[in-house]
This record gives sequence, C-alpha cells and structure tokens, in this order.
Amino acid sequence: MSPQSHTSPLRDRLPNSASSPQPRRLVLCFDGTGNQYMGTEEDTNIVKIYESLERHKPGQYAYYQPGIGTLTYVRGSSRQTSGFSMWARFKARIRALMDEGLGVSFASHLIAGYKFVMRYYSTGDHIYIFGFSRGAYTARFLAEMIHNIGLLSRGNEEMVPFAWDTFSRYQSSRGNVPQTDEDRELARYMKKFKTTFCRPDVGVHFLGLFDCVNSVGQFEIPFFRKSYRYIASPSARHIRHAVSIHERRLKFKPALFHIDPKHKDCVDLKEVWFAGNHGDVGGGWPLSKRQKHLLSDIPLDWMIQEVLNLPDSDSKLDFMPANVEHMKRTATHSLCRDTEPGTEAYHIAQRTYKPHDKLRFGQGGSAFSVILWWILEVLPIATRLELEKGKWVPRRLPPNMGASRDIPRGAAIHPSVYEMLDSGILDDFPIPKPGGDNPNLPPNLVDDERLHMQKRNGVAA
Repeated sequence: MSPQSHTSPLRDRLPNSASSPQPRRLVLCFDGTGNQYMGTEEDTNIVKIYESLERHKPGQYAYYQPGIGTLTYVRGSSRQTSGFSMWARFKARIRALMDEGLGVSFASHLIAGYKFVMRYYSTGDHIYIFGFSRGAYTARFLAEMIHNIGLLSRGNEEMVPFAWDTFSRYQSSRGNVPQTDEDRELARYMKKFKTTFCRPDVGVHFLGLFDCVNSVGQFEIPFFRKSYRYIASPSARHIRHAVSIHERRLKFKPALFHIDPKHKDCVDLKEVWFAGNHGDVGGGWPLSKRQKHLLSDIPLDWMIQEVLNLPDSDSKLDFMPANVEHMKRTATHSLCRDTEPGTEAYHIAQRTYKPHDKLRFGQGGSAFSVILWWILEVLPIATRLELEKGKWVPRRLPPNMGASRDIPRGAAIHPSVYEMLDSGILDDFPIPKPGGDNPNLPPNLVDDERLHMQKRNGVAA
C-alpha cells in the first residue's frame, strides 16, 4: 500500500496496529552508490526487493530511496523534456560525482528515511530496512539512530535536525579512546533527549544489508585515531548481511558487525560471505553476452528466504509469490549444477558467471575507470581497517594496492562458493585466508580451495 495514495489526514489513515491480525510493516529500501531504477536486469537487489513487495496489501508500507551520488534528472530523458540545460546537467553530474566519492548527501538521505518512519510508525509496528553499499550504511546508521536516540513523536519534524546533530556527534565520538568528559556528557544528553522527545520502545525488526561499506567522509576513521574499539549496539532484532569475498577496492572495505558479547542474546545476526565483487553481491551489473543469470541473484534469494523464514516472528513481509519463485530459480541457475561438465553450455557458464573486478582491465569497468580506481589504491589518502592478529587496526600505510578483503576467522561462507570452486568458475579469483594478515593460522579457505581443485582435477589430497 503506497502512503501517497491516501488523501485523508495522517491520523485517520494510520489505524491502530492492535486492531490488525499482525503488526503492520514499514519497509525502507536504500539503494547503493549512484544506483537508481533502470527497469532492466541491471537493477540492484534493493530495487528487486522493492518491486517484489506486495505494496497494495493493507498493513504494509514501502519506501524506496535512490543511492548516494545519483543524478537528479531522469535517466534517458532529453534536455528539453527534463528542463535541464547542458550546463545544468554538467553541474548535476559534478555534484553526483562528488557525492559518489565523498557521500556529502548522506545526512539528507538518512533524515528522509527517518522522517518516513516518524510519519507512518504506530505502536507495535515492525520496521524492516534494506540497503546496499552506502545505502546499506545509511540503513545501518538509521537503525542505530532509532535504537540509540529514539523515534521522535509524529509531527515533531522541527526536532529532527537536533536529533541528527546529537546522534551524528555521538556516533563520531564512539571510537575515541579513551572517552573524554565531553564524550560522556554527550551520551548523557542523548539519553535525556530520547526520554524527553521520543516514543518509547521503538526498534528495527529486521535489517537486511548487501555489502555494507563505510565510505561516508564524516564517519570514516580519522587519521589520528590510534585504536578502534567501537562496538555496534544491537540495532535490530534480526540482522542479515551478505558480504562480498572478492571486492578489493580501498573505498569499498566492508563495515562488518561486532556485537558486544553481553548483547549477543538480544540479536539474531547472520553475516554470510558470497563470491563476487561489490556489485556481484548487491546487483547493478548487466547481463553479459550469452549470460542468463547474475551472480547477485544468489545473495538476493538468500536474503528473501531469510526474511520469509525469520525465527519467532509474528510479522512476515508479503512478497509476490511469482517474484519469489523467479528469484529462487535464477539463484539456482547462476551455478553450473544444471549443465553437463565438458559441454559447451558448461564452458559458457564457467566464463559468464565469473566475478567482476574493477581493478582489472576487461573485468567489468572501462580502462579509464580502472586507472582512476588504481590511483586511489596507490595513494595513501584514506584510512582503512585491517584485520591483524585477530584485531581490527586502522591503517593508512602502506597503501591498499588492491589487497583482498580480510575475512574474519570463523566467517560463514555461503555453500554456493564451494559449488563455484568445484565448477572452476573461481579458478582466477582466489579466496583470502580467514584471520587477516596473520600467517600462523590453522587450515583455512585457501587450503579448502586447493582441496576442491584437486578433487575436480582427480588429484589425491
């Protein structure tokens, strides 16, 4: 049901949740960096989730937001019909590129989502938030904002800037070691703000993320910070995070969850790693020649099935059954399991289902974009988190140089990764060992990969 389809006063069109057979569902979808609706297979998984929702059923309200760095004119429109002069289009493109690089519109994106929840939330409703890339970071930040500072009462839009300013300053200070008196006073002020202006006991029911990255300039790790002890609060009851194994770019390091052990019983968290680069997990790549399905169909189907099978949940999202079944079929066919080894179809599948890599020529990006991405890899202009001896440490030097992501020890690897290893799809895409840069590790995924290769080639282990 689209909120915009109603013309009656807001209070009249939002009935009390207690009269409904199950809690109403508010669904927010935040798209990835530079992504917007395309109307093709090139759409991201966020768009595909949104279009699969039963939006006309009572009790389910959906919201979609294009990604940070998206152009402000409609793709495919002419200058005449869109009202954009060539100069205006050029300025819009420059603004979009700056936004894509620095995330300067992050605050306005987050506040827009916060206001949607403010306007349509009633006591007992369940909030579902999905996001990809920086949209995933926006989704995660919004969930933590609702959890920590609360949800302002309906009609108090004038207080939103104060809530944002307070929480953003608090979030920026959480990694400070040690905490200063000013940091502690800010935390006290935020709690008082929550009890004074916000509704009690509002939380996010489900947070579904596709390759969450922190490339928002205001909240990236400062150069001067020597340690990093920020531990995320349990911002949602159920958290699902699909993470890319093969993304290597510095600006796309994953923002993984680290839940305080004392809160682990309060949150249902699954962080699962999938083959492919950033877009192979969250979507956005077009079908290549002779390719029938996308690698991103696999994490999309996983996310949908996780939503449909939430444990101990009296609120389930309504999806269109035909779309869910289509996702399930395409996820299955994105592997080589339905083709005979040695056949032409098998070799086509091996070739077309390989991951993309924007740091390699001919692997999805233009030659010019590959060069630009490598400039960021070579220059030590940003701080990143590296997993060293089991601890996340901020590093600026040496430069990233296209290094693989650090996979934590004990990470959950999706079964499709092993199927792709068996079929030879990942022969040119090695899997990093778990545990980061520490070489003194027990058998790991690199060893598993070797065993799979030996098995496929008929070599005894």
